[in-house]
Amino acid sequence: MSKRPTPKKRREKSRGRRQHSIYVQKRIRKLLNRQRSPYGAPAAPKKKAAKALKGITRIKA
Repeated sequence: MSKRPTPKKRREKSRGRRQHSIYVQKRIRKLLNRQRSPYGAPAAPKKKAAKALKGITRIKA
């Protein structure tokens, strides 16, 4: 008969809070890097009214 594998320490089912904080850290770092990049030009303002009118394809009377 073969030997049993050595029992491993049980990992908690979800590392919820820690996992989320690491995710947030990565997002913040990515955004800051984008801001500091020489290629990160400021975004042009979107004209929302014109865009909304463009989205209307049919007018019901």
